[in-house]
Amino acid sequence: MPKKMLVVCYSWANGNTVKIAEQLADACDADIERIETVEPYPEDYDETVEQGRREVDEGFEPEIEPLEHDVDAWIARVSK
Repeated sequence: MPKKMLVVCYSWANGNTVKIAEQLADACDADIERIETVEPYPEDYDETVEQGRREVDEGFEPEIEPLEHDVDAWIARVSK
């Protein structure tokens, strides 16, 4: 059965953001879901930062992979 809380996170790398999201999900007994972009960002940090700046300046929103959780149904279920 799905849990009452859902932690959704995005992290370019497998660093601190993912670790904190996992700790939060564990502490809250929550489900966790990681957002993944369809087109991966470059592995080089500086290239990724520059691409991110361009995307923000242009209002670009990268396409993301479908989520495992049906977030709309999940929200409807827990808001009852």
